[in-house]
Amino acid sequence: MGLSHSNHGMTLLVSRAILIAAALSFVNAIGANVASADDWRITTAGYGPVKIGMSVDEAAQALGVKLVSDGPIDEPECHYLRPEPEVEGLWFMISNDRVVRVEVNARGITTKSGLGVGDSEAHLKEAWPTIEVTPHKYVAPDGNYLTIWARDRKSAVRFETLQGEVTSFYAGRVPEVEYVEGCS
Repeated sequence: MGLSHSNHGMTLLVSRAILIAAALSFVNAIGANVASADDWRITTAGYGPVKIGMSVDEAAQALGVKLVSDGPIDEPECHYLRPEPEVEGLWFMISNDRVVRVEVNARGITTKSGLGVGDSEAHLKEAWPTIEVTPHKYVAPDGNYLTIWARDRKSAVRFETLQGEVTSFYAGRVPEVEYVEGCS
């Protein structure tokens, strides 16, 4: 009888060890898929887990939400989608079912360097001394484009300013990151 009791105790001990190991594996798997706060920033590569070049389905899966349009999609070659539920000021430019640009036009979302809507041109220039400054197509001399290029110059983060303050910014690949009127 002692042997049977001992086996039962050992079985419980092994069962507990297996349950603990399974629970730890589950927690680690979840943790690996949860982006840190620093990862939810705009970079030349994209926004958080959404990377430039992902399909719409891949981007939605990476975000864990649907991407929706605010109206009918007239041009599948280029249109905009936003997360649902809405994240104020966050839009994804889509070209042929691929994310090609991420746009921000409200405070709250920033670059990995902490730059965003409401910052001054002076602050951007201080943070990025090599930032490229060009006149804005429509509001110069009162506004500019300030562009931080990736090393290969195939993508960038571009800020638009008016009277010295960032009004919007976007990240994407060339040529879409240089479009001045949405999809053109």
